[in-house]
Amino acid sequence: MTAEIVGGDDDYIKAKLLRAAEEEFIENPEGGVQMEAIAKRAGVSRATAFRRLGSISEVVVQVALRRSQRHIAAVKELMAAETGALAKIEAALIYTARELPTDASIAALIAQHSTAANDPRVHEQAVGAMGEVVREGQLTGEIRTDVGVDDLVNFLVEQTYLAAESVDRSEANVRKRFRTFVVPAIEARDGPGGELLARARELQQAMASAMAAAQELTELMEKGQRDDNQ
Repeated sequence: MTAEIVGGDDDYIKAKLLRAAEEEFIENPEGGVQMEAIAKRAGVSRATAFRRLGSISEVVVQVALRRSQRHIAAVKELMAAETGALAKIEAALIYTARELPTDASIAALIAQHSTAANDPRVHEQAVGAMGEVVREGQLTGEIRTDVGVDDLVNFLVEQTYLAAESVDRSEANVRKRFRTFVVPAIEARDGPGGELLARARELQQAMASAMAAAQELTELMEKGQRDDNQ
């Protein structure tokens, strides 16, 4: 029979269970982690595990929050290297869409759409990661101000989850998703600053498309010349 630590050691037992749960997720990347396995690894009873941690959904949230700290640090580093709020958010979305699904606990959290979207701890962590950039964008006229920071961050989290669940999580596809769907929803268009930024962005996209077409035409012409010389 398993000897359990009782009494005033609740925090210790909970921490031990969370470490065990994290190890279970690491060893079972396809998911399907059960409370029984967590309890066995932690050396406590199934009843104790449920009493300390609650439901398996709660376990998913708590482990994912623990695991996400390293991702938040990486996102902040990537955003710091970019200029402008929209460029920073784009870099964050590209990273999170690629990396978050590779972590079993975070992938499990993403799969629990309603839980992930409504949990205040998830929201608080997201605001800590992106809130400052969103506020910066509002101050510089890049991001709309008629919607609050909390709601904008919630929207960005939802878009992150959608991008992370996509079959194609390539940088090109995530960038296209961001510029096609996210930017029009969050960018500032009211007032001269927002309108000018929107027009400049549209011009940049048109120039990028024109350059890509010119490059393709150049390659076709060069190929034709090589074929003629053979």
